[in-house]
Amino acid sequence: MRKVGKLKWRWPRVLALAVVLLGGVTFANMHLHGKSQVHEATRSRLSELNMLLHEESSLQWKTLADRNSPVKVARELGETRRRERELLASLRGDLGAGTLEGLRGSVEAYHAVLDVELGLLGVGKVSEARVLEQRQTEPQFGRLNARLRSLEDRAADAAELANNVADLALGVAMTIAVVSIGRLLYRFEREHHATNRANEEMLHQQQIALDTLAEHEALIRHQASHDALTGLPNRRMLTELLEGTEERDQALLLVDLDNFKPVNDQLGHAAGDDLLVEVSSRLLAAVRADDTVVRLGGDEFAIVVDGGDAAVAVRIAERVVAAVAEPFEIAGTEVRVGASVGVAISAGGRDGTQLLRDADMAMYQVKQGTKGGFAVYREPDVRLIHQAVR
Repeated sequence: MRKVGKLKWRWPRVLALAVVLLGGVTFANMHLHGKSQVHEATRSRLSELNMLLHEESSLQWKTLADRNSPVKVARELGETRRRERELLASLRGDLGAGTLEGLRGSVEAYHAVLDVELGLLGVGKVSEARVLEQRQTEPQFGRLNARLRSLEDRAADAAELANNVADLALGVAMTIAVVSIGRLLYRFEREHHATNRANEEMLHQQQIALDTLAEHEALIRHQASHDALTGLPNRRMLTELLEGTEERDQALLLVDLDNFKPVNDQLGHAAGDDLLVEVSSRLLAAVRADDTVVRLGGDEFAIVVDGGDAAVAVRIAERVVAAVAEPFEIAGTEVRVGASVGVAISAGGRDGTQLLRDADMAMYQVKQGTKGGFAVYREPDVRLIHQAVR
């Protein structure tokens, strides 16, 4: 009787221990996933800071497209730098004080070089600005880009580690709990039939919670990499698509809509949004199945032509310009816009940042001219070949 009594009390304690273990590891799992999300948010902010710094360099060359653009560029530059300061401030709790101060110093040094370059462009000294771009701006941005990428990789590794530890701990805990509960049910099936049903329901609800969490995380990942209005991939996805371009053939088209602002001013922003959705559909119809259409923001799009040479990129550019030139039916009104397209070709050896910069320069070459056409930035002789489609 004493032995039976000990056995009777031992298994409830085993069950209690399994439940406590499962609850504790579940809490730890949630905590670790929370840390993973914090690291992912840090990586996202670093990525956004990197993109803003790149955009600053592109803004300098807008002075070549419009005589009145220096003031506008200065305003846009101020807004960009305000956002950069916010991002740096938000990283205070994520990066060490020394790392953050070093990063802030590198950004300020990069800003100083860009300000000199903008001053040269503002007074028409384009040649001097190009020399400064090659000798100081690009190398300094390259070092700053490498530093940000290193910090992004560190944050991504930390997030992945937290997720892996959380999943491993939860898996081990659930295994232990299931084995203990299985042995308990095996010994006391008749006596504890009600407990068995309760445990099954608990596991079922837990699986539902895990499935819901997985669906939510998948939705967050999709929203982070896609444009909410058009459903197209966004700037973040473009950065990933352009990684490793120096190792493969790739073409990039930057598409900027002409005469888009009057649509917003005259018909309203809702009509402007409808127009962007329609343009997105035409761009998708104009490219090949393996190509990727990206919305960069506002009325700017990009097309990544993977494995495409100059001839393929030019054909796609022609189709894009022709498709966008066709009239749109928006808010009961016929609307006409155009597309200025900059094309850059990488036959290997050029990274994504340079490819994006080349396409941007080609696009502004079109903006300077007749608009409604495309220009191709070609290597190795570094010549802009303008081919307009009217």
